[in-house]
Amino acid sequence: MTTLGLLVCGTFSNKIMQKYDGLYEDFFIQGLSAQKALLSFQTYRVFENNFPDSVDACDAWLITGSVSGVYEDLPWITGLLDFARKVYENNIPLVGICFGHQLIAQALGGKVIKSPKGWELGFQRYELQENIIGIEGDFLDLYAIHQDQVVEVPPVATVFARSEHCPVAALRYEGRALSFQAHPEFSREFETDLIESLLGEKLDVAAGRAAIDSMQSTDVHNAQVMRMIGDFITGENLCECD
Repeated sequence: MTTLGLLVCGTFSNKIMQKYDGLYEDFFIQGLSAQKALLSFQTYRVFENNFPDSVDACDAWLITGSVSGVYEDLPWITGLLDFARKVYENNIPLVGICFGHQLIAQALGGKVIKSPKGWELGFQRYELQENIIGIEGDFLDLYAIHQDQVVEVPPVATVFARSEHCPVAALRYEGRALSFQAHPEFSREFETDLIESLLGEKLDVAAGRAAIDSMQSTDVHNAQVMRMIGDFITGENLCECD
């Protein structure tokens, strides 16, 4: 059985998490377990400076989302950038989601900024740049919530999904790392609750309401992306590419 180390980079308000009766990392455990039965999980809350002893402590690693920015001068972020580089150098499968997507890029020579385009919220459709196994058609549909973006792609990475608002929506790294800007772990209900919790505080009310409306009659590729991640972790092909 393959052990996936979840490098948890933040959490949500107690009010939200009490409704969902669990922890942020549980979304990944549930989503991945539904698609890939032979996985076990080990959790490390790195945002609380709880790091693995070694990159070899697990068979693969996943870096979650966060309210922090990868460019912030925080000890745990500095430590995680170094850890991600070591994972990559040791050819251990590495996955990043949202903040994790950005952190891997930053660690391997890319650049991340708070985008002048502002928030990307709710349902998002990304153009696939390659034929991805398990996804029919030319688009990848997911829920998103972020301001930061990768604006310079690492030399070792290839963009395989993009949109006008988010030109670097998904990256693959020579079969060694895989990352997504959006959130395959978020259900429509959870993303709605999260946006509503930020209205008037961090989010413009009109933009937030429009994002919530965008999700009401849409389906997303959460299951397919979780399957992709599971396949990647266990060494299966993801795309009909090089």
